[in-house]
Amino acid sequence: MKKLKLLIVSTLVFALVAGCSSKPATEGGTEGGNTGGTGNNKIVVATDTDLSTMDHHIATDGTSFIAQTLAFSGLTELDENNMAIPEIAETWDISEDGTVYTFHLADAKWSNGTPLTANDFVYGWQRLINQETASEYAFILSTITLKNADAVAAGELPLEELGVKALDDKTLEVTLDAPCDFLLGLLAFPSFFPLNQEFYESQGDQYATSPANMIYNGPFVMTDWTAGNSYSFAKNNDYFKADTIEAEGIDFKFIQDTQSAMLEYQSGNLDVVKLNGELVDAYKDQEGFTNRLQGYLWYLSLNFDVPEMQNANLRKAMMYAVDRETIAANVLKDGSVAADGIIPIQLATGPDGTEFRDTAGKITSYDPAKALEYYEKAKAELGKDAAITLLFEDTEASKSVAEYIQNNLETNCPGITVTLDSKPKKTRLQMMQNGEYQVALHRWGPDYADPQTYLDLFLVGASNNYGKYESQAYQDLVLEATQGESAKDSQARWDLLVQAEKVLVGDDAGVIPVYQNGGAMMINPNVTGVEFHSAGVDSYRHMARK
Repeated sequence: MKKLKLLIVSTLVFALVAGCSSKPATEGGTEGGNTGGTGNNKIVVATDTDLSTMDHHIATDGTSFIAQTLAFSGLTELDENNMAIPEIAETWDISEDGTVYTFHLADAKWSNGTPLTANDFVYGWQRLINQETASEYAFILSTITLKNADAVAAGELPLEELGVKALDDKTLEVTLDAPCDFLLGLLAFPSFFPLNQEFYESQGDQYATSPANMIYNGPFVMTDWTAGNSYSFAKNNDYFKADTIEAEGIDFKFIQDTQSAMLEYQSGNLDVVKLNGELVDAYKDQEGFTNRLQGYLWYLSLNFDVPEMQNANLRKAMMYAVDRETIAANVLKDGSVAADGIIPIQLATGPDGTEFRDTAGKITSYDPAKALEYYEKAKAELGKDAAITLLFEDTEASKSVAEYIQNNLETNCPGITVTLDSKPKKTRLQMMQNGEYQVALHRWGPDYADPQTYLDLFLVGASNNYGKYESQAYQDLVLEATQGESAKDSQARWDLLVQAEKVLVGDDAGVIPVYQNGGAMMINPNVTGVEFHSAGVDSYRHMARK
């Protein structure tokens, strides 16, 4: 993260889709409907979180990003091994100093027949950083060190001075202030997708609120969207690589109750279902069961505007009171693991080839005696027992974890009161963005395979620093690692990031890591092509039925 995060005060805006259900007014593809999980080449997926938005500059959650990668394409794509491969950019050239990338675009078009041009990327990136958009991902242009991103974000330079230019319709030039080793992989992320200026401006504030208000350049077109129920995609015959897409369509059903979803799966009406808790034990030996460790890291976000959360002893008491191992192994049972810090395992390796968590070690621990010791100090300082409201989203997994954390805190810190507050995910995120919470069970998925994707979150002024954590020591370490002279030395940068995590989690208890997501799922044995990515967005675009 560069200065951009420190300058933008963003507002989380979601598409207003409640109750809408409509058909597309686009060319390409066919209208989709749920025809079940067997007997055709349409795939049906259960999702336990509703789709928030199809606007790839507004989205902040994994469910929306997965949907967007079906309907839109970027310069690159991640393959099954998490490596960047050509997508809209067929080839590219990189300058000797690693700061200028020249992308040569394929002959692609939008689903309304309009040719896709380099200017669609220029306009998309300009909208991302435009303050009027209020994108929470505007910072990502500074993350890649895009030339003039900080100055443009601050209003010191016009949008046209951003380091992305269309040399001609099929040639895009991207100029950086410094080399960015993870650039090509990050360009597969939805924030970097193109946007057709003429179509976008014709839709006004209705853009991306329904299938009729979008055009698509990806392998699928959206055909139906009923908020709180389902959304569907059909194959986009105008996609420039349509012959590589086997599925006729993909339907998503919003089902929060996993047991109900499994009944649908067993009846042949669903192909993909997430599992957790007791259902993992029930189905782990059946054909179609799969489990993997995800990059998502769940943590307790603490609102530092709340007086209790400003008390360091209370924060440390909470840190020691949470039994992460039991939450992962006995509450979730889905392959989740206890979080040893805010950086998950298997995310990134340092210059010496050592994985970050092996270098940084275990920062968190479960210690009821220490929890009680710190709580007694906190109570003396506060002059009373603490009363906390824990905000969480209304999924089965989050409810189970929140209830267990409530029990941990009230058992290990006698006298503390924890009230549970369950909200739909969209509402939870909006409340956090507005600062309308005390403690929240929140997650972050890595946008790219580097510790910076997590550590940037807690800088002063960062759009995702919902709790307003502030530490000069932490600030200095992260900014020196990402902007200072140390950014040019891979080992020095890595060492500073390790130190920064220890300040954030160990010294300050500024955030309380809980667990890293497992990925227990039932996938129809006749369905192939689900691609899991440790960083970025899981891909469903290559699914097919045998």
